[in-house]
Amino acid sequence: MSFAHPALLWLLPLLAALAGWGFARAERERRAALAAVGDPALLARTSALPAARRRALRHAARTLALAFGIVALARPQWGDRPADRARTGRDILVALDLSRSMNAGDGSPTRLAAAKQAIHRLVAARPGDRFGLIVFGGSAFVQLPLTDDPTVFERFLAAANTEDLGDPGTSLSGALEAAATVFTHDGAPGSRAVVLISDGESDQDDDIAPPIRALRKLDVPVYALGVGTTEGARVPADSSEAPEPWHRDHIGRVVVSRLTEGALQRIAQATGGLYERWDGHRAAPLVGTALDRLTVRTSSIAHVVERSDRFQWPLGAAFALLLLEPLVPLRRKPT
Repeated sequence: MSFAHPALLWLLPLLAALAGWGFARAERERRAALAAVGDPALLARTSALPAARRRALRHAARTLALAFGIVALARPQWGDRPADRARTGRDILVALDLSRSMNAGDGSPTRLAAAKQAIHRLVAARPGDRFGLIVFGGSAFVQLPLTDDPTVFERFLAAANTEDLGDPGTSLSGALEAAATVFTHDGAPGSRAVVLISDGESDQDDDIAPPIRALRKLDVPVYALGVGTTEGARVPADSSEAPEPWHRDHIGRVVVSRLTEGALQRIAQATGGLYERWDGHRAAPLVGTALDRLTVRTSSIAHVVERSDRFQWPLGAAFALLLLEPLVPLRRKPT
């Protein structure tokens, strides 16, 4: 036999001590009151006074009832039984920008590091939700399908790097199209969302209108987090073997990348989501609150074997003692 809350059993010795002390004190006060009236021996022969043994029996019944109640609260368990355990939550696809500009140093210490920090906090606050990972630059692909294992998600998130994608550009539309494709076959309306994390610098010919229409049809809001600063920062060179530390454009100028919020704001507004800028020092409260408002659905049912609760037995014994206690007569007929 085992107990679900064994710590409660430590109350039993305390209960026994308090019960003994309380009964002894009550008996002393009773004897003192009788002595003030007359001789206790004479009163016992001429009056129907409660017998000490019967008083003790009633007190023991009440104490035992309370003890059995404590045992019931500790939830004794023995034996196993099959059970179905439902897993409930939401389905959230994280679209992470891995373009070259995410290496800029106006994050903590980079935009990519800040993005991973934001994602980690969002995932840690929602252990029951399923998360998937889409990575994108000039192209996009599903790095990890929706999973209810946060450890697996964190492993894929930690491994994501700007060197994973050969195309250094930024295609927000590609990330949204990948999300729409996933949600066409998975999840339920009202319980799905996309968390888009980017510095917003997309290619000029990037057409975000078609995937926005697809997401709106699927009732999937996009919650966008912007990383970086509007003042901007220089973009490091692609390789440590480059002749200089900073990336240059086609006419030789050092590239300065800035947080561009316009496209991110339009995507969020058009899909019924919201946009928030990540400052690197706090969680994203608006996005987190919005995710919490999504409908929670049953994503899977697991067949498990669990211990059988047997609290009914000590609880029944406690009720039986409480019912029997008044039946113990206190008074005896005078002799």
